[in-house]
Amino acid sequence: MTHEGRRFSIALAVGVAACAAPPRLAPATPSATEPQAEGQQPLPSELPVTPAGVRAKLVGQQGATRMYQLVLAPGTEVVAAISDFVLQNHIQSAGFHGLGACTDAVLAYYDPLTHAYQKTPYKQQMEIVSIIGNAAPTAGDGAGVHAHMGVAFADGTMHGGHLFEAHVSPTLELDLTASSVAVHRAFDETFKGWLLVP
Repeated sequence: MTHEGRRFSIALAVGVAACAAPPRLAPATPSATEPQAEGQQPLPSELPVTPAGVRAKLVGQQGATRMYQLVLAPGTEVVAAISDFVLQNHIQSAGFHGLGACTDAVLAYYDPLTHAYQKTPYKQQMEIVSIIGNAAPTAGDGAGVHAHMGVAFADGTMHGGHLFEAHVSPTLELDLTASSVAVHRAFDETFKGWLLVP
């Protein structure tokens, strides 16, 4: 092969290799001016007030409605902790649900004939299969917490009812949605209880 032929072959090989090489891309960097998804708002920097035995995190916000995740520590009394969180954070109304476990609970059934709750105390380790309720802060009724809870025993049987008291062990995980719209309760003389008044 002539000298010119060898130079042509080398140039051809270099050109083919250059064409086959993948293009070099600049690393992707998020743009500071990139628009946020519609309806998405940055979460406020302030932290929620947390009563003793409660850890809380703001996990979402839509307008004035805020979504919190609450985790209750062992030994914490459930109704008092939720009430304190609602009042200390000046929440106007809220709904919540969750699951966990407890060492004791006082659950009840409302008897419309006697206008009174029939309370049943349980003292053993139980799974909190479900807790659900709402809060409507009202003068005379504090945070206005109304909650029901279902618990499961070691043999798989379950009991449930209106929640008066329970102590967490090892944890209770709650999702609480707080609204800026005030909702209250009024004492009903017929049923002798605080009923929600939307």
